[in-house]
Amino acid sequence: MEAGVSRTRGADDARAVEMKAECDFSKGERGTFYDPDAVFSFPIYLEPDASDFMSQLADQKEIDIQELVNEWLRANIRMIETLTAEELNQAA
Repeated sequence: MEAGVSRTRGADDARAVEMKAECDFSKGERGTFYDPDAVFSFPIYLEPDASDFMSQLADQKEIDIQELVNEWLRANIRMIETLTAEELNQAA
């Protein structure tokens, strides 16, 4: 490897990419890719036991695991909203 160059991944990694020690951003344009209306979906990582269970259930239902998890979350949201509404009605 030449001087002033580093690897971004392990030396044995086939995807290793050599990077310069320094990059010249003097001609860079700030905000070029900025979108104030961008919506980000953050990944959610399941623990292995929950992932295995949901994967098996999704396979049985022949649907994508993402669809199944979203269905379960929406059902939970509806249940919580219902319980909260009932609690508010009882308190009144």
